[in-house]
Amino acid sequence: MSVKYTLLALLYQHPMHGYELGKQLNTVVNAEWDVKPGQIASTLTRLKEANLVDYEVEEIDDAPDRKVYCITEEGQRELESWYLSAEVRDYRLGDAFYIKFVLSLVGGPVSAEQVLMAQRRELFQQLHQVTELMREADPQTQLPWILLLESATMHLEADLRWIEMCEARLPALKRYEPPKPAPKARGRPKRKVAEGVE
Repeated sequence: MSVKYTLLALLYQHPMHGYELGKQLNTVVNAEWDVKPGQIASTLTRLKEANLVDYEVEEIDDAPDRKVYCITEEGQRELESWYLSAEVRDYRLGDAFYIKFVLSLVGGPVSAEQVLMAQRRELFQQLHQVTELMREADPQTQLPWILLLESATMHLEADLRWIEMCEARLPALKRYEPPKPAPKARGRPKRKVAEGVE
């Protein structure tokens, strides 16, 4: 997730100082996304250098002055462009589990059945955790969070169905043999004789 665009989107609502942005980020997004105060501060510095935000110094009695940030016109154009650009999700082509599974098929210390079983167990645990979070969520005040949890549920259920497909095809998968790489020529390549020279 992009801290840069999240901060721009929050500043589009109204000017805020760094601490307020951190609190607002957790309140509005309400996802498992831990953004440290230092990350917010460094991102705001880069946004200011890029002329996407500006700030005014606010003087406070008995406390250090603080910078109140606002989005610039250039920042608003950048934010609009981000909103209108589609996000392509990672559909796990070549993810760590797939690689582990294929390597178990071609001869690992653990069988492909055990690899699938371990993965299924983990997916069920994650599904249980997400279900608990959905049960605790308040649909009146946390509907965006519920939608994210529903998305996670669908992806986990799809992964579980894929595990079942792999198990159903295990007899054929166990016959899989990776293609052998083409043999590499040995020795030095022959030198070409220049034209007209014998």
